[in-house]
Amino acid sequence: MGCGAWLEFVIFNIAIFSLCTNYLLFPIVFTAMGIKENAMRQFGKQAEVYSKANIFVDGFHLSKIVERSGVKKDHRVLDIATGSGFLAFEFAEKGNFVVGCDITREMLLKAREKKNSSGLDDLDLLLCDVESLPFPDQAFDIVSCRFAFHHFPNPEKALKEMKRVCRESIVLVDGVSSEESEKSRFHNEIELMRDPSHVRINALSEIQKMFVDIGAEIKDILHWDIPQDFEDWVKRAGTDEVKTGTIRRLMMESLSDDSTGLRVRLENGRLGFSYYTIILVAKIR
Repeated sequence: MGCGAWLEFVIFNIAIFSLCTNYLLFPIVFTAMGIKENAMRQFGKQAEVYSKANIFVDGFHLSKIVERSGVKKDHRVLDIATGSGFLAFEFAEKGNFVVGCDITREMLLKAREKKNSSGLDDLDLLLCDVESLPFPDQAFDIVSCRFAFHHFPNPEKALKEMKRVCRESIVLVDGVSSEESEKSRFHNEIELMRDPSHVRINALSEIQKMFVDIGAEIKDILHWDIPQDFEDWVKRAGTDEVKTGTIRRLMMESLSDDSTGLRVRLENGRLGFSYYTIILVAKIR
């Protein structure tokens, strides 16, 4: 990057990042509002629960993501759909400058509470949409996204935008569904019944194709099983009793043939299953 471009970049970022602390004061307009409104309502309503959920606060999982990302000290990191900021804080604690962005105000309020007590200066929070990021091309060394990709109404567009602002690597962490189409369909129907902000958990092959289509090279995929307790899972989403009962019945029916691809189990009277997740690292070409 030449001196002129770099100066423009710095001036731009001063302007943008100066808004981060006061992001709650600024109106913002989003596209594809139907699905995104569902996400904002869902995560706004459940912000307190999500900010404490085991699947998100797992320190070992967070450290493994940062380790495999290849991040170096003083790298600039953008964490997409940061929620309460778990991954953003993990990157910031390693000495990196980090921006955590999210579409949901209430989730960012939780992240700001953590920031105020963390003593971390190199972390900013911004209310914005992954499909229209307010940053110049190649503004960040690493762009990450953890457990949010399945909420994006247009994941291909989101991934292209993530690539645009990225200079080195994209780190994507999410669940994946079965490669068997019927199991994948059933799995996604149950997810949507539980959580109205759900769009689609993709099969790994579908995610890999998206990266190929944007011209990024997948360098590493770590497979990670995350066990889930059924009651905790539905409580986290605030699922009502009627839908909870329906989902429980469907999952019980899948015990014999794994029709959801979730490896549902019943242990000591408690229903559980396992999320098949990935930590994927792709290089920008």
